[in-house]
Amino acid sequence: MFKKIERLVKTSKSFVLTTHLNPDGDGLGSEVAMYTFLKMMKKKPRIINTSPVPKQYRFLNPKNEIETYDPVKHDPVIKKADVIMVLDISVSKRLDRMQQAVMASPAKRICIDHHLDNDGLGHLNCVDEKSPATAELIYNFIKHFKGKLNLKIAQALYTALITDTGNFRFNATRPATHLIAAELMKLGVKPNDIYAEVFEQGSSGVMKLLGRALAHIKPECDGGINWTYLKSTDFSETSAQRSDTEGFVDYTLKIEKSNLGILFYETQEGFTKVSLRSKGNVDVQSFAKQFGGGGHKNASGITLKTPFEPTMTDMVDKVKKYYSAKYAK
Repeated sequence: MFKKIERLVKTSKSFVLTTHLNPDGDGLGSEVAMYTFLKMMKKKPRIINTSPVPKQYRFLNPKNEIETYDPVKHDPVIKKADVIMVLDISVSKRLDRMQQAVMASPAKRICIDHHLDNDGLGHLNCVDEKSPATAELIYNFIKHFKGKLNLKIAQALYTALITDTGNFRFNATRPATHLIAAELMKLGVKPNDIYAEVFEQGSSGVMKLLGRALAHIKPECDGGINWTYLKSTDFSETSAQRSDTEGFVDYTLKIEKSNLGILFYETQEGFTKVSLRSKGNVDVQSFAKQFGGGGHKNASGITLKTPFEPTMTDMVDKVKKYYSAKYAK
């Protein structure tokens, strides 16, 4: 899987690393780990993302090595790079503002990801949908190179693992995942410290925002579906950010009989972001794919550039029909 990538990496000097819009722990942790490894190989990498680093992941970026995309500043860098590594996505549109610059660059593109969707983003692809996190592939990539992991790489990979596996509780978690985590701990990772950075940095505004999301929960299909929403006013009145909603949708599955949960939130532009979670055989990815979204069987998302409230009402109806036709008893 890594042989062609190995040859390209060894013969290249300058790299741009990037991930998806609104990056999560897996995307950011994978980037930091790969960036650090490439630096150890005497390469010249830069991390450039379309979105800023969310507050809970800033501990991964103490020296501001993760840059936020500025076309004037970064388009020449992207154009001149030998290699562009796209991590944790396989669909170019999820690069958002960076899509045009990345796809127009003469650089060779390497895609390392664990999602099923793939639109030919990478010239070379390392995509394993059975992997619970892109970080597991990055770990294997470094091992393939017979590279050494330091504490910075270990912390980044551990952060990625715990966030994309739901603290190792999702079904995609496998024995190898725990073995990797054990090795990272041997290198000095302290699970409690990472957990505190990622999950215990919420402001009072974030707690108020969560309270609103919980208060808005509505059941459908005899409780098989539970959904909630956050409007722009909810963000402005609590002084919270859209990125603060990470993990909110999980609460919709904590309700008895709930098999499918949804969080809708209104973007700054007045559009609609949909986060979907499910249990067991309920496949939210196949639903999301109908509307240009994607992800995993039990965790997917959709971004719709349509007005929030009518879109939310329409999508609830569509989810109910989808669930009733396939999964309702």
